[in-house]
Order: sequence, then structure tokens, then C-alpha cells
Amino acid sequence: MATTIPCTRCGKLTAYTDADYAALAAKGGPVLPSGVCFPCAWRDPALQPALRDYAERKKAETIRRGRELLARPLEFIDRFVESLR
Repeated sequence: MATTIPCTRCGKLTAYTDADYAALAAKGGPVLPSGVCFPCAWRDPALQPALRDYAERKKAETIRRGRELLARPLEFIDRFVESLR
């Protein structure tokens, strides 16, 4: 997400373009309107369920990955060493 524009709602913070939000949606993120910053989108009652679901999924995924690293630290070390080669 490189291209930024001013938020159309608050005018203070930076928002992302349609292409940036499409890239987020392609990764499993919520579909957000262009020109709206994340804090304004979070305050929008119509967008809150999608943002909450996305945040919960990302949190669960992070916890799952952390547990995998703790359960199998040698595999993690091997993958890290392989990535350096």
C-alpha cells in the first residue's frame, strides 16, 4: 500500500486508493471504500462487522503461528536457515 490520499471523511489522516484496498481484499481482508482511513472505517457501523471479523482472523492466525513455533522450534530454525541460503 504505497499510494495515499487524504481521508474524505476526516480530512486529517491518509486513506488508500481502490487498488490498495483491492490488494487487501485479495489477501482476505475486508472490502473498504476508497478514500476512507482505517480509523474512520472502524467508526462506521456498516463496516465494523467486517473489520472485527478480519481482526479476529488475523489475531487467531498470529496465535496459531506462535503456538506452532513454540511446539516445533527446530523446524522454525531450519526454515530460517534455509531462507538465508
